[in-house]
Amino acid sequence: SVSGPFPSPLLSLPPVQPKVKVSPTKSGSEPHSHLLVCSVTGFYPGGIEIKWLKNRQEQTAGVVSTELLQNGDWTFQILVMLEMSPRRGDVYTCQVEHISLQGPLAVHWGKIAH
Repeated sequence: SVSGPFPSPLLSLPPVQPKVKVSPTKSGSEPHSHLLVCSVTGFYPGGIEIKWLKNRQEQTAGVVSTELLQNGDWTFQILVMLEMSPRRGDVYTCQVEHISLQGPLAVHWGKIAH
């Protein structure tokens, strides 16, 4: 374990966990398509991995990401959108991996089968 004075706070900030929220918007390019927006905010450091899953399968088509944005303090945020046509029973998952998390953090949208 390390003890003693730390260097300047910006060099040794502890990791901060992201807040993850999934929300739909009706602005897909097709009449029946929707965008699901996964907003991942308030995390540090900036390295992060975000995946969209549909029924546990990773989606690569129709995924659009913003740049990594700095929040004006020292934390970061990013939005990752998935264009989709919702069907009954489909479950979409935004899965986030970050150094501050013990394992992947998953936020689901849709019907969760019990």
